[in-house]
Amino acid sequence: MSQRILQATVCGILFAAAGSAAAAPFSSFEPRSFGMGGTGVASGSSANAGFFNPSLLAAAHEEEDFSLEFPIIGARIADPDELIDAVDDFDNGNYIDAFDTARQAIDAANTANNAGALEAARQPMIDATNNLITGLRSLNNKALIAELEAGLMIGIPSKKYGASLYLRGWVVGGTQASVASADLDTLQTISDSLATLTVADPLTGDPVLRSAIDARFAGISEVGLSLAREFNIGGHDIAIGITPKYVSVETYDFRFGDESDPTTTSLDDADIDLDTGKLEDSGVDLDIGIAKDFGNGWKAGFVAKNLIGQEFKTVRDNLFELKPQYRAGVSHQTEWMTVAFDLDLIENDPIIKDSVTGLGFDKETQYAAVGAEFDAWDTVQLRVGYRHNMSDSDTSIATAGFGLSPFGVHIDVAGAVSADEVAVSMQLGFRF
Repeated sequence: MSQRILQATVCGILFAAAGSAAAAPFSSFEPRSFGMGGTGVASGSSANAGFFNPSLLAAAHEEEDFSLEFPIIGARIADPDELIDAVDDFDNGNYIDAFDTARQAIDAANTANNAGALEAARQPMIDATNNLITGLRSLNNKALIAELEAGLMIGIPSKKYGASLYLRGWVVGGTQASVASADLDTLQTISDSLATLTVADPLTGDPVLRSAIDARFAGISEVGLSLAREFNIGGHDIAIGITPKYVSVETYDFRFGDESDPTTTSLDDADIDLDTGKLEDSGVDLDIGIAKDFGNGWKAGFVAKNLIGQEFKTVRDNLFELKPQYRAGVSHQTEWMTVAFDLDLIENDPIIKDSVTGLGFDKETQYAAVGAEFDAWDTVQLRVGYRHNMSDSDTSIATAGFGLSPFGVHIDVAGAVSADEVAVSMQLGFRF
C-alpha cells in the first residue's frame, strides 16, 4: 500500500515537470517588465503595451517607433509547500522499506504459528506503521507549480492611431499530493491492532487505496490586436486603448492512484494518454486601458484585463477561469532612470481550481510591485524590482534584469529568485 502512495507522489512531480508550464499572470514574462518587479501599466512601452496596457501605444515617448519583439520566452518553477524536500525526506526515511520488512516479519510469524517471533516483530511493526503515517501526512496537500511562456509582439505607437499585434502561448499547471484520510485511518487501525495481535489473528490484507496525485494543466493560445488613440477630455490629453483578443484553451486533468475511483489513471500504466484527460474550448475577451502623460516625466495608467471573463471545465469538472483583473500604476522617467509602481486593485484567484473545494495548486495573489531601470546612453539597461503579494507574503519575490540595445537591436534577460520560486525570461527585439 505505502509503496504505491509514494509512487503516486513521484509520478505526479515528474508529470508536472514535463507537462506544466506558464500561468496566465496579469502581466507576462516580457523581461523589461519582469526585471522591474512586474511593473508595466504606466512604465511600459510600445514594445510591451499589448501585454500590460494598450493605451500606452498612444502615450509613448516621441523617440519610440516600430518594434518587433521575437522571441519572448519565460519559465518559472515554484515549490511553495516544499513538496520536493518533503518527498526527499520521505524517501530518505525509508518508511516504506521499514513498513514492508516489518509486515513480512509479522506475516512470517503468523504463518509459522510462532508466538515468540510474533512478539519480537510486534514493536518494530508498530514503529514502522506510525512512522509511515507521519511521513505520509508530511506529503499531504503539498503542490508543485511550473510555468512556460513564448510570445511575439509587434508595436507601432502613435498618438492618433497606435496599434500592436501580439501572439502568446503558455501552459499553466501543477501537481498536488492528496493522501486520503481513509488510508491513514487504515494504517492507524493496523498500528492499534498490533498491541493485541496473536498468531491466530493475522493482519488483514491490503485495503483499497484512496490516496492520489492530482495533475492539472492547460495549454493556452492568445491572439490580441491592441488599438489606441489620444483624446482631449476636459482639456486633458488622455490615451485610451482596447485589446480584443481570441483565446483558445486545451485543459488536461488527471488523477493518479485512487483505486476507489474508476476514472483515475493507474500508476502501473507508464503510458499516459493525454487525450483521455483533454478538453478543448475557446472564447473572446477584451482588455481596456487608459494612460495620462503629465509631460514632466510622470505618467499614470489603469487597465482592466479579461473584462468578459472566461470559464472552462476540465474532463474531471474542475474549473479553468480567466477572471477580470484590474491594475493601476504610476511611473517617472528621466533621461537616465525610470521608476515604477503597480498595484492590483483586487485579489486574483488561481486560474485552475478544484470544483469542490474552490482551491488551486497556486496561491491567491494581489501584488504591489515596484521597479527601477537605469539606462546608460540608450545602450545598456540595468533593472531591479520587488513584487509583494499582499494575499500571501511568502510568495513575494525580488527581480533583476539586464538589457543591451546597440543599433536598434535589443537583447533583454531577467530573473527572479525567492526561497520557493525561480523564474527566468529572455527576449530579442528590433526597434526602429
